[in-house]
Amino acid sequence: MLRSGAQGGGDTTYQSYARDMTAGWIGDCQHWASDLQAVAGEVGERLIADEDGRERTLYSLRMASGQTIESVTAAPRQFRSRGRPGDVAIIDEAALVDDLAEVLKAAMAYRIWGGRVHVISTPKGVGGPFHRLCEEIADGSRPGSLHTVTLADALADGLYRRICEVTGQPWSPEAEAEWEREVRAQYGEDAAEELDCIPADGAGRWLAWDLIRGAEHADAGDPELYSPPLGVTYIGNDIARQRHLWVAWVLQVVGDVAWTREVVTLAGASFAAQDEVLDRLVHRYQPVCVAMDKTGIGAKPVEDAASRYGASRVEGVDFSATRKHDLAIALRERLEDGRLRIPAGDAALREDLRSVRREYGPTGAARLVADETSEGDGGRSHADRFWALALACGAAAQRRRGPIRGRVAAASDTSRVMDAYAPRTVGPRAPGAPAVAPSETDLLLGDLDRGQA
Repeated sequence: MLRSGAQGGGDTTYQSYARDMTAGWIGDCQHWASDLQAVAGEVGERLIADEDGRERTLYSLRMASGQTIESVTAAPRQFRSRGRPGDVAIIDEAALVDDLAEVLKAAMAYRIWGGRVHVISTPKGVGGPFHRLCEEIADGSRPGSLHTVTLADALADGLYRRICEVTGQPWSPEAEAEWEREVRAQYGEDAAEELDCIPADGAGRWLAWDLIRGAEHADAGDPELYSPPLGVTYIGNDIARQRHLWVAWVLQVVGDVAWTREVVTLAGASFAAQDEVLDRLVHRYQPVCVAMDKTGIGAKPVEDAASRYGASRVEGVDFSATRKHDLAIALRERLEDGRLRIPAGDAALREDLRSVRREYGPTGAARLVADETSEGDGGRSHADRFWALALACGAAAQRRRGPIRGRVAAASDTSRVMDAYAPRTVGPRAPGAPAVAPSETDLLLGDLDRGQA
């Protein structure tokens, strides 16, 4: 209000998620502007149509300086083609705004022309859109500055003293301390987030934020760092054709730590294109196991992969509730034990890993569900990277307990080892295509089967 009320100031546009907030905000501006004799008229009100076709109420207040203050529920269109020097865009309770990314994109015009953008909110959970924005500013991947105001800060600046003045109560340090205790008691377990600006870790989120950040490493995801002598490899493959992402995740276990060597994501790729990528990965990394989602449309790709690479190397996984839970546990245990390295600074990956949460149905049974997120290439992810990584971790965990396929009836009875481990040469999947050679592990297990070890 002071900026727009001053000569040479700029216009102010305020947006929030609810109409009562925008109406209350413009009312407060009118009250203070009237007291300062800075207002030139009454609050105006009109309907506007946004890109989604919905009508929204826009409130406006003309200042004596000639500048304008406007408030409206979150509408990207109201930020477009604006942002002269001195103008300010305010996004309040940003964590609750529908499609904050689009609103921010539209508001960035203010910065181009010398204006400013203020994004204000309580965190509303780790991994949410506002929290991600703060993280990006903190790590330098997005320009901006962070400012935190807690209840303690407000009290230090005289909040309770002002309350006492307005309500006619006497102020004392003891009364202020008691008032703070009562406020914190009212918020209960939400006090840390709502009053101290400490993001909640997210209701039911399967992976804590610090686990994800703790596993990130600059060397993870670099194919050039793969070396066969370092350890065996596993590939997890979450299959999709149109709506979601096809993801293949390559892990190499070095000592006791699983290093990401390569992650490939495809959006809307044909099955033939997916096969070509998987052929390349298998040929290069010679995995002990390719664990593939065979639910729904995955049945045929799994069958085709088994015919190309051998049934012993390909494991088709049905995504039943129990199996998904087992895979998710295998992933989380590696993170908790510090035995997993994933690419650093990948916002889409972080979002995928945080999207899986545990919910309880009417019967009390737990299930894992995931949010659907937009991708920059037009695709949509349904925790696809999470499940590809979980499949690879599950394959590695299964091998730690014993062979992925087949069991030895007795240590001395090598003849009972299943034929699936016999050495083989996988022929070309098409004329002119290179054959996929057996891995060193396949050859070793084949020697064991023949009693030659």
